[in-house]
Amino acid sequence: MTRSPAREERIVRRKWQGQFGLETAEWLDLVDFSRNGLVAIDARGIVVFLNRTAARIIGTDEAHAVGKRVDKLIPNTGLLDAIKSGSSETNRRMVIGDHTVFSNRMVIRRGEKIVGAVGVFQDTSEIEKLSREIESVKALNRELDGVFESVDDGLVLVDEKGIVLRVNQAYKTMVGIADEEYRGKHVHELIREGYIGKSLSDIVIQRKAPYTTVDVRNGKELLLSANPVFNENGDVIRVVTSTRNTTELNDLKEKLAESEAARKSYYKELEKLRQQVRTDKRIVTNDPALKQRVELAVHVAQVDSSVLILGESGVGKDLFAGLIHRASKRALKPFVEINCAAVPGNLLESEFFGYEPGAFTGALKGGKPGLFELAEGGTLFLDEVGELPLDLQGKILKAVQSKRITRIGGTKAMDLDVRIIAATNKDLEKMVREKTFRPDLFYRLNVIPIVLPPLRERKGDIVPLINEFLQRFNTRYGYQKWVHPEAITYLCNYEWPGNVRELENTMERAVVTCRGDCIGLDALHDLHLKLSGCPSLPSLKETYEREERQALLDAYRQTGSTRKTAGILRVSQPTVVKKMKKYGIAVEGFNGKEGVIHEGIAVSEP
Repeated sequence: MTRSPAREERIVRRKWQGQFGLETAEWLDLVDFSRNGLVAIDARGIVVFLNRTAARIIGTDEAHAVGKRVDKLIPNTGLLDAIKSGSSETNRRMVIGDHTVFSNRMVIRRGEKIVGAVGVFQDTSEIEKLSREIESVKALNRELDGVFESVDDGLVLVDEKGIVLRVNQAYKTMVGIADEEYRGKHVHELIREGYIGKSLSDIVIQRKAPYTTVDVRNGKELLLSANPVFNENGDVIRVVTSTRNTTELNDLKEKLAESEAARKSYYKELEKLRQQVRTDKRIVTNDPALKQRVELAVHVAQVDSSVLILGESGVGKDLFAGLIHRASKRALKPFVEINCAAVPGNLLESEFFGYEPGAFTGALKGGKPGLFELAEGGTLFLDEVGELPLDLQGKILKAVQSKRITRIGGTKAMDLDVRIIAATNKDLEKMVREKTFRPDLFYRLNVIPIVLPPLRERKGDIVPLINEFLQRFNTRYGYQKWVHPEAITYLCNYEWPGNVRELENTMERAVVTCRGDCIGLDALHDLHLKLSGCPSLPSLKETYEREERQALLDAYRQTGSTRKTAGILRVSQPTVVKKMKKYGIAVEGFNGKEGVIHEGIAVSEP
């Protein structure tokens, strides 16, 4: 006959009562529902009782466990050892299945006789799990604390009652308060004590919505933004108020606005200078390369860096030096120019540095200021700087580097505020290699190099320059001269070894010497015979080459092919290619299509 679980439990309880003399079952009920596991055995090691917690940990039930030896249920039990030794044991760590427990073993005696033992063990798995959860919460709190303190804005955390829970260091620094002055106080109390001017917490809690305003405290303009934190029921449980000092931000905005205004003013002034350059008749050009040099000159005029202007004689280096000075902040100060090739070498030092009274024989009684002194606050232009004697180069370098000079015969050094612009038609780098020009002075002058192309490389400027000079000299001398188209063509084909200066002199001579109002080709032949030794009529070789070039142009314009051109002219193709190269006739860009060639530039027609 099978017993029911309830009957089996009653039998177990009676055995327990009989074994240990317990009078009531209430105590057993209390033990049965304890969170600690409890196992009782008799002197033979047979389980006579275990509560529900112990059964769960062991992985069995009470009816199945009662009557079995304890070591069959718990292999590593120490209850049998306790009975054998007769001594109790506490806080022993052991593992039962998947559970880690701490157990206490107590021997039960009746008189002097050991009648059994009881094991009480506590499952630490839940405690360890709870401990891990607590550590996780602590780590999260540390992270939140780090975030709370790392924000540049001041933060204040208030609960739903308006009590300040915490403030971060940024807020304390911003308003100059200590932690204890805020923490644990109601916001209304802080208002009464004058710590804050207004509370956003009440508004946010009432509205259940963020709120932003501006407050002024200790002369600082503060931007306050309060945001609610809700629980799962939609109730406000916290209010986080961030405070940002907008005073510095406003200062930055003002500085940014000032900077932007200065930038606009700079560009406006730069455009004004560019417009002045465009209307300045002293530099006349349509050439893109020279226009870039003009733009560069205007741009570098805004700084004080040294400029070295390079180019052949007569290209207008002095005009560029004057342009840089006029476009600079030194425009109202002196512009002092010296042609280093025009002053005798023994006088150059005194010209540059000046001298004190009686410094040498022949010196002026009152002494004399040098060019550096005369250019104070302005610009000193060293034209033909390549002509400086080597011994004087070192003294000029010292003055430029130290920005101080001493007069000849003097002992007191004078501070300099002078910008240096130099110019030369010589190859200074070659002179440095040949040790006729100091490399340190070259590098000091060559901070910003500007190379001006010769007139023969910008022939598009010849006609505008002719018109400019013609108008200038007609106005000066009261004439109404004009240049015949054939004469203009002749001038455009001339190489101009003296560049713009030679063209200017030629036009002045033509205006002055030509008896009629028309300056024709014959007048120019006479002028060029005197100026450059050119014959008044073209030579036979020049005439032949001109006709040969025109024949090549006509044939190539018709065929668009060097091979077909060779066939028309009855010469070999290599001869055609060689001749075209000689006369500067480009073949790129045709690809067999009909085109137009002009001045060595191939332009395909659609």
